[in-house]
Amino acid sequence: MNYRKFVREDETMKAKDVDLLSYLESKGETFKKEGKYYRHTEHDSLIIRDNMYAWNSRNEKGYGAINFAKMYYNLSFVEAVQDINQGNHKTFTRSHSNEQESTKPFQYPQHLEVKNQDKLKHYLVQERNIDPRLVQWLLQKDLIAQDKRNNIVFKWREQGGKGKIVGADRQGTIKMNHGRGTFKQVLTNAKKDTGFTVDIGKPTKMYMFESPIDLLSYWSLQKDKLQGARLVSMNGLKNRTILQSFIDARKEGLDIKKVVLSVDNDSAGKKFIQKMHLLLEDRMLQSNLPPRGKDWNDELKKSV
Repeated sequence: MNYRKFVREDETMKAKDVDLLSYLESKGETFKKEGKYYRHTEHDSLIIRDNMYAWNSRNEKGYGAINFAKMYYNLSFVEAVQDINQGNHKTFTRSHSNEQESTKPFQYPQHLEVKNQDKLKHYLVQERNIDPRLVQWLLQKDLIAQDKRNNIVFKWREQGGKGKIVGADRQGTIKMNHGRGTFKQVLTNAKKDTGFTVDIGKPTKMYMFESPIDLLSYWSLQKDKLQGARLVSMNGLKNRTILQSFIDARKEGLDIKKVVLSVDNDSAGKKFIQKMHLLLEDRMLQSNLPPRGKDWNDELKKSV
């Protein structure tokens, strides 16, 4: 598209009134409805509600298609207005927010699993450098699986990986066509404020990660030292997941003495740590950032 240098006021007003979800879907972005929110299927910390967006892992928030296009597609104001107006998009109404939130219990789609584990093993071991012994252990404990689309399914089991399945997220093993990484998705009706969880021994510490891959990367680095730990993936930066995980552990009779924030070593991760110090006592919190890499998988690859 050839962009002009200026836009008229009526063009700007038209773009401001565009339904953000409609605009993004026309651009090939895909979303999954979760209650009152729409979550991006690749960037799971990016959510939309009532024409507002929040990309929690990058600490980006705003309203409307213009601001989103500037942030996400790196367009100028004029370019964003013209890009939005070239499509025939719906005008924003509150219809999305008025839809009933699903209250159905989670049902794990067992029928989508396959016996073949080649793509799963290749991606985790060869591409992500996860310790193959950990991968085999997770398969034996029925904590991960490969599905018909060659995604890795991380099963959210209660009681540190020993209880019933209350949710799951899927991780693609092949880069998507538009070059923005691999497919990621939290399954519909997954239990709120939970995530992929694994216990190592009887936990007295709870380690919080931004993704299952970060969790497994840290475990691979510390496999001979890590004991008495509950590892939890937040699927982003979610203080409610930390609080719920802590409550669940106490209900199980576990004496959790430390919550270890093992988040990315970036501005969003550091701001999240500051936020958590406002919610939990300092004596309960411990920061655990990767010293050399941006995230724990980056750290693992640098150590090989």
